[in-house]
Parts: sequence; structure tokens; C-alpha cells
Amino acid sequence: MTSSVHLASSSCASHCKLRSIFQRYTVMATTVLAISTGGAHGEQAQPGAQQGDASSDDSQGAYTLPALNVTGDSLATERNGAVNGYVAEASRVGTKTDTSILETPQSISVVTRQQMDLQRPASTSTALRYTAGATSEKFGGFGDYIDLTRIRGVDADYYLDGLRIISNAGSWLPQIDPYTLERVEVLRGPSASIYGQGTGGGIVNQVSRKPQAEAVHDLNVQYGSFERKQIGFDTTGAVNQDQTLLYRFTASGLDSNGQVEDVHHERLYLAPSLTWLPDERTSWTLMATHSREPDLPNYNSLPAAVLGLNNSPYPQINRRRNFTDMNFEGSSRRQNSLSSLFEHELADGWTFTSNARYMYIDSDLQRGIVYGYQAVDGRPQLKGTYEQTSAQVNTLSLDNNLRGDIELGATTHTVLAGIDYSKGTVKNDLYSVGPVLFDPYGSNYRPNITPDFTASRAAPWRVKQAFTREGLYLQDQIAYGHWRLTLSARHDWSKTDDQTHSYSATSRTTRQYDKKWSGRAGLSYQFDAGIAPYVSYSTSFDPLLGTDYKGDTFIPVESRQSEVGVKYHPHNSKTLMSAAVFQLNQTNVKTSDADHLGFSNQAGEVRTRGLDLQATTEIAENTNLIASYTYLDNALIKDSRYQGKQLVQTPEHSAAVWLDYLIGSGPLAGLQLGSGVRYLGETYGDPSNTFKVPDATLVDMALNYDLGRLLGEWKGSALALNVSNLANKQYVASCSSQMYCFIGQDRTVTATLNYRW
Repeated sequence: MTSSVHLASSSCASHCKLRSIFQRYTVMATTVLAISTGGAHGEQAQPGAQQGDASSDDSQGAYTLPALNVTGDSLATERNGAVNGYVAEASRVGTKTDTSILETPQSISVVTRQQMDLQRPASTSTALRYTAGATSEKFGGFGDYIDLTRIRGVDADYYLDGLRIISNAGSWLPQIDPYTLERVEVLRGPSASIYGQGTGGGIVNQVSRKPQAEAVHDLNVQYGSFERKQIGFDTTGAVNQDQTLLYRFTASGLDSNGQVEDVHHERLYLAPSLTWLPDERTSWTLMATHSREPDLPNYNSLPAAVLGLNNSPYPQINRRRNFTDMNFEGSSRRQNSLSSLFEHELADGWTFTSNARYMYIDSDLQRGIVYGYQAVDGRPQLKGTYEQTSAQVNTLSLDNNLRGDIELGATTHTVLAGIDYSKGTVKNDLYSVGPVLFDPYGSNYRPNITPDFTASRAAPWRVKQAFTREGLYLQDQIAYGHWRLTLSARHDWSKTDDQTHSYSATSRTTRQYDKKWSGRAGLSYQFDAGIAPYVSYSTSFDPLLGTDYKGDTFIPVESRQSEVGVKYHPHNSKTLMSAAVFQLNQTNVKTSDADHLGFSNQAGEVRTRGLDLQATTEIAENTNLIASYTYLDNALIKDSRYQGKQLVQTPEHSAAVWLDYLIGSGPLAGLQLGSGVRYLGETYGDPSNTFKVPDATLVDMALNYDLGRLLGEWKGSALALNVSNLANKQYVASCSSQMYCFIGQDRTVTATLNYRW
């Protein structure tokens, strides 16, 4: 329900509990390690199994698992998604077929495992810092604990292995540990023609690490700023000698404080998976995830007036102070999922795919909220409220499709036809007490009362929604010489039953039916030199879950986009560049409620015009460059209250450059150095556009050393150092109103010792 930062207690009980978790995890990891090392070393892959790249080229560094080459084999592409280097040539995210990024008439970026291994992001959203069109910094220091990314000015939909993660903000949103991912794919613009109901900005698809035949194991330990301690373990290989049954087990444990005093984060994340390859044409993968966070942190939002914004006459407060009652704090989150990915190649080149996932998210949040301020005797007094929030989300998602190639005269048609279905329930209970005034500048800078929730429980804010979503889609990718024409159409049906208490003892029940056609048409020309200009038009709609502060259900968002772009990828090169200009129009867009933190309103119509530039290339041997730039010009062109204004938390300009170099010879051979610069443009801080949040330029750094180059006995070991915000720039990440601003992430330093064998 709320996107404010959440507090978590750091009691001895929680520390003891985490130590117990780590002890159990160590026993588990040791057991799996003993089994896996006795498994499939030296075995030859059977034709039906996917063989990993076992070359272990020293130039790739010793800290990554062996990557798999992207091939034309559809099962390999779907099952592993692995890439050597930073440039992915193919992705299913744009079409659900094995189509090269060059031939997809839409803007796509891929963050590979190798890039993540060097930059070591703490979350999926921070993995997108160097990706064009993606804004992942709006919550600053809170960004490691919640994945919220804006694409082209719109909050993106998050997917896992091609299936949407349906959630309610009251559940504090599900989060996937990036250590368990093979790659992160970003598709910019409306994608409803194949994915169904969703936002018009784009999607973020997280691709899990899948089982592979070659036995490979990875163990790493981290220690960093704010007493961050993390351990990760990943093992994969064949269960049987003929390599028709493959396993993977990935796990991580985290114990960390935060840049604000008295916050604590604990997490145990487990991701086992099993792949069955009964023959060369069939692949069935079962995957599960379990995440348990007994302690969640809270950075809280703060008014602009106490952060030096909006020409404030008040002194800035101490950014490291925690302005909440720690005697009250205590929040937790649990997350479980079970997925099935099935694929079978039929006769005559046709392939049937069936994917399914059940996901459950449960969170209990007990925290304090800073709810603006009030001037008392010429000094601002913060207003604090006490909140208890319980939220649960249950979802079942299914996607089945059939794809194949048809030759018609001089044209080749890659046809995709599918049906998907999802259903679930969203529950959210909120009780609050307050506000309580307190002085943030004094020695007693926290509210301190014994909250009584009796009245709030008698008249709560409570939402229960049950929904079903159904869709039929058809796509035809037509190749004629150098021309590529992509046509997609989809029809969706949606039903939502809503029961809401809006701070009232009585409830209001509504039922909402929606149905809509969505489509996409894209045309590109493939030059022999690897240049591909394209033009596309796409639409989408999203029947939103949730309600506003008054308890009114949201009406569907409708989007339409025109895009013109060009991509450049020379054959067999390690270079991919793209440029796109676009206009995106959306009606009924959700915008932050300036008066009620964590709630949203709906605007009339937002028009966004922009430019995305992205380049990923190996500019010289062992030297990689990533560069991106985004320009966004957005305005509310139809709105009863804010017409003509720009959206908050949406920079007009943003840019990033990353460069890394691996020393291949000499006394420093095996040392990889990387550095990046991120520019976060200024943003408006409130819907009325009365003040701006200043821009910020941040510097990141990465070092990785292959210890095997130092001593042969240490082969497979690597030592890494990562620094985010090297200069420790003190900045404000964003504001959604004058009352709610989020401090930026301070400098974080992380050292990692990695062993792979």
C-alpha cells in the first residue's frame, strides 16, 4: 500500500534467529556440495542435453560461472539465457520467439550475468543503473530493498521468466535476488500485444539461472559498508550419467544494517530447480523460490523543508537519524513461488510452450511514518504516525503458446498463437494512530507514545480484491528479403471483485469487467552491414489492482506509442547500439498522491516524448564500454487539477557511462578495473511543479583480481571490491510532494571473495 521506507527492529532475538538460519544454511550448502562434486565431472553431454562452455578462458575472469553461447537452438535459449560477455544477440522478451534483438522492432536492453558479476548490484533495479530509459533511483537508499523501476516515465511491470509478477504495494512488493538471475531484460514501450494487460512504459523480465549439464559450483562471501554480510552459493550439474536430469541450487543469506541508524535487514533466499530432458525435443524445468525476511529496514520519507529544498528557511536535519519509535518497529516479508517451464518441439518445426507459476507473498509491517511537518514557534516539527499493515497476495499465472515457421512464396512467416490466464487475490489491512509532533533537531528526536489502535481497528482501511485475467494472442513475423514485418494482436478479458473499507466500519463492494484489443505493428529493414532501421506502433491497457485513498477502484490505463529507431550490430561482433525516438500517450495514469504517502491518484492523459540511446561494445581487446542517454519530455495534457504540469520523479535528462578493462598480461595480469559515472537529472518535486529536486552526478568503481594468477593453488578464486557513489555525494533521490522526499544512497563499499570450481 505504501512505498515509504519501512523500519525493522534489530533485537537480539532477530540476530540469534539469523545466526540459526546461517547455521542451517551452512549445513545445507555443505551437503549439496558433497553431492554435487561427486556428480558429473568429465561426463560427455548426450544429444538431448545442453552442454556448457567449459573452456574457462582466463580472459573472462575467474569469478563467473561458465557462460553458454547463444545458439539457434530454442531449448538452449529458453533454458539458459546465458551470454558470453556484455552483448546479448537474441532475446525472447520482445516477441516470445527466438528472434534476434536486431530484428525486433522495439527498443530492448539486456544486462548479462557477466556485467552483474563485475558491478555486483544489490537488487534488480540497481542492475539497471546503466540502462537507457530505466530510472531506478527514485527511492535512493531504499532502492536495495524494493524493485521499482520507471521506464519512459512509467512504473514498469516486473516479470520472472516471462510471467508477470502480480503484486500489491501493500505487500512491500516481491523481490528476486539478482544472484539467482542469468540476465535482466528491458523491453521499452507497450507490450500488451503478447504479454497482455500491463503498463505502457515497458517491462523488466528477470531470467533465472537454469540447470545445465556441466557440473559447476560457485561460492562467495561479502562484507561491506553498514556491516553488510552476505554469503551466496550456486551449484549445477547432471543428476544421472546420461545427463537427462539436471539440477541447480542457488542460495544466499544476508545480514546488513543501513545508512540510517537502527535499521536492519535479514534475508534467506533459496532457489532450487530441476530440468528433465527425456529426448532431444523436450525440456521440462521445475523451479521454486523461497525468501524469508524476518527484519525489513525503514529509511522513511522526509519533508522537502528539512532537506534544504524549495528555498527552505529551515536548517537541514541529520540524514542518518532515524525518526521513528524503535520500541514499536518490526516488519517482515515472506515470499514463495513454484514455476513450471515446459517446451516440446513438434513435427515440421512447430514448438509448444507451457509455462506456469504460483506465487505467494505475505508481509507484516509495523512501522512509523513521517507524515509531513508543522511549524511550531518558527521551527518545523515532524508529524509521525504509527502504522500496522498486513498484506497477502496469491497469484496463479499460465501461458501456453504454439509457434512455428511457414513458407509462403518468397516470404517466411514465424507464427505465434497463445492463450494465457491468471487469477489471484490481494488483501491489505491498514491501521494507524497519529499524527504525533516531535522535534527532529533535538536530542529526543523520535516520537514516543503507546499507540492505541482500538479506534482504527473499528474503522480500518481494508481492501480485498479477487481478479481473473484471460487473453488470446496471435503474432506473425514476416521475412521478405531484407524486410521484417511484425504484426501482433491480442484480446483481453478482465474481472475484478473489490471489497473496500475506507476508514469505515462498513464496506463497499464493486465488480468491474473490462475487455480490450491491443496490437503492435513494426517494420524494419536489415542491411548487410548490421544496421536495422525500424518503425513501430503499439497499444496496451492495464486494469489496475488497488484503490485510491478514498477506496475508489482504479479504472484501466490505456496506452499508445509510436516509435522510430535504428539498431547496429555487425555480424559476429561484440557491439550492439540502438537509438529510438518515441511518443507515448497514456490515459488514466496512476500518479503519486501528494497528500497521502503510498497512495495513488489517476491523471487524465500524459504525453511523453523522448529519446533513448544505448551502446554496449568491446572497444578493444578486454575493454568494454556501456553508455546510455535518455531524454524525456512529459506533460499532463488532460487533467482536472494539474494540466500542463510534468510528472514528479521523472528526470528530463539522464545518462550513464561504464568502462572496464581486464589486464591480460604482465605483472598485473588477471586484474580487472571498472568505473562508471551516472547522471541523474533534476526532477519536479510535487505535482504542481512548484520546486525541483537538484540533479546529481555519481561515480561507481569496481576491481576484480583473479587470485589464480598469483598462486596456482588459488585457481578459481577471485577477490573483488565494489564502490557505489565513490565521492559520497549527499543528494535527494526524489520527492513525490513537498511532504515526501527520499534521501539518496550514500557511499557503499563491498568486498567479495569468490571461489568457482
